[in-house]
Amino acid sequence: MKTNTSSSVERRRDIVAEIGRVSVIISGTLTERKRKRSGSRVAVYHQLQRWRGDHNDTKHIPTERVKVVQEGIEGYRRVQTLVEEMARLDESLVLAPGPDDSKKNSTKR
Repeated sequence: MKTNTSSSVERRRDIVAEIGRVSVIISGTLTERKRKRSGSRVAVYHQLQRWRGDHNDTKHIPTERVKVVQEGIEGYRRVQTLVEEMARLDESLVLAPGPDDSKKNSTKR
C-alpha cells in the first residue's frame, strides 16, 4: 500500500508532466467586437485584453490567430489550476507534522 507521501510525490510529478504538455500559454481575455460598416455590413474583430503593469493592455488579434490565442488562454488557466494544486501538495508535504513537532512540556520550577 502506498503512503500518502508517496502518492503526493507521484501526483506532483504528474502535474509537472501535464504542465509540460501545455503547448501555448497566454494570459488575458479574448473579446469579440462588432462594428457596423457602410450599409448593413458588420465587421467582427477580436481583442486580447490583459493587465500589464498598472494598465489594461489591449491587442488586436487577426482572425487567423484567434484559435491559437483561445488555446493559449485555456492553457494559461489550466497551468494556473495545476500550479495551485501543486502548491497544496507541497504545503501538505512540507508542513505535515513530523516527529519533532510534538508539544514540549515545560518543567515546573
